[in-house]
Order: sequence, then C-alpha cells, then structure tokens
Amino acid sequence: MNRLQYINAFIHVVEESSFVGAAKRLAISTAAISRHVSSLEKYLGVQLLKRTTRRISLTAIGIEYYQLCKTTLMHLVEAEHNITRDQKEVVGELCIHATRFLALSLILPKMPKFLAENPKLKINIEIAERFPDFMKEGVDILFGVSMDGPQELVRRRIMMTRYVLCASPKYLKKYGHPKSPNDLHKHIYITHSMRKPVDLITFKDGNEIYLEPLLRVNDIAAMRQCALQGMGIVKVQEYEIKEALEKGELIEILKEFRTSSYPVYLYYHQCKYMPAKIRRFIDFYLELN
Repeated sequence: MNRLQYINAFIHVVEESSFVGAAKRLAISTAAISRHVSSLEKYLGVQLLKRTTRRISLTAIGIEYYQLCKTTLMHLVEAEHNITRDQKEVVGELCIHATRFLALSLILPKMPKFLAENPKLKINIEIAERFPDFMKEGVDILFGVSMDGPQELVRRRIMMTRYVLCASPKYLKKYGHPKSPNDLHKHIYITHSMRKPVDLITFKDGNEIYLEPLLRVNDIAAMRQCALQGMGIVKVQEYEIKEALEKGELIEILKEFRTSSYPVYLYYHQCKYMPAKIRRFIDFYLELN
C-alpha cells in the first residue's frame, strides 16, 4: 500500500473540494482518486470525507487528519529545500497573496528582475484584501497587511503607514467639513467590508465612534473611487491615496484627531528551515528597499 500516494490524493481532494479537481491536479483519473481515498479510509478504519451528490466535506476526524498530514508534508518539503538550499536555481511554485495596490506598486515592478534571476520558479500572485488560510490555500507569502496573524506565522515589517479620513472637494462643498469626530454622524460613511467591526473609527487618544456605513466594499481601490466621485467619506491607508491628496482630488479631514503610524507586514510560515523559494523572494525584496 502506497500510503503517501493515498494521503496526497486525500489532501488534493480537500483543497480542490472535489474528486474531479484533484484528478486534474494530479493528472490521474477520478476513479483512481476515489480508490485512493477509499483505501486510505479503509486502512485507518475511519470516515474522512462526507460525500453527497453535490459536495464533499470533511468529518471531524477528517479535519484533524488533514491538518496533521498537511503539516507533515510541509516539513518534508522544508527538508528537501534545506538540502538543496545552496542550489543556484530555485524550482517549484511560489504563491503570494497581496493587496492590489502593493502588488501593482511594489511587487510587479520588481518581478522581471526576480524572474530573470530565478527562471525555473513559477510565481502565482493572488490579488485579495483578506487574510488567507495558509495551509488550506497553499499560500507561501502574504504581502501587505496590518492585521495580526496566527501565531504559527512569521511576520516581517515592510513599511509604515497611517489611516487617513478623506473626501472629495465636491462632497465637502455639499455636506461641509466635519469639525470633530461626532460630526461624522451627519455624514455618509463608506467602509471596507472585511474590517472588524466595519462601523468603528478610532481616533487619537483612543477615542472611538461607531458609524452606520451607507456602502461597504471589499476593495480599497473601489473605496478610493467612491470618494473621488463624491459619494462619501472613507478611511484608507495613506499610500493608497497619496497621489490624490497631492493633486487635491481628495482632502484629509480631522487631521488633528488622526492616529499615529502603524506597520505593514509580510507573513510566511514559521519553520526551522525556510524553503529556498520563500527565502529568495524575501531577500530579493528587502535588498531593493
């Protein structure tokens, strides 16, 4: 019995959420994938997956087994990378999650040089404004978030920024300039749907107010566009709107109440031997900044 092969099939079924998807990833038949998972369940004497005509899901013991297997395989990969860490060429696939702005302004401009130095490394960049499940989604690096991540992840500071409350001249001419945080209750507030809580604004000295957002979106660029069109007040990172502020297209409000700067991080797996592909990208990026 090739247990490693069966475990690999099981992991791919979980991550693809289907036997068909796992079969495509592994380039074998769907029937073979099904046999592998069934053989694994028979060997273990437990049911790992719940199967219906529409979907599959993990049982409680299946969740625990998946997490243990994924961690074990990650350590095996780490060991292989450690053995080959002195190779001049890094191979494999590097999966990077990044916010739209930082991907376009910091990562992609440097990618041609990085690819030229690592021609056998495939890069997968996912543009998203959320904290991914590193294990389940196969993420290697999360680039450009300020929120705290799980303890098993390592974080490195890449920059400092601050939040800015702003609106367009058109909006402020129509609704007036807020003079104090409480004045915001008379205004239209647009927020990011991933913020928790979505209706909280914190000011200097810890002063907090809760606003009922008129509009929620899951993309900072969309928030910026809403503000530029005069739809309301937004709270976004300074680097996202720096150019618009300099051009006068947006105006910062309540400057005297703004909070101090805070760090923006990149995250990666905590492990004794960092995979060469991750180390190569982090070293490359930090050397250029």
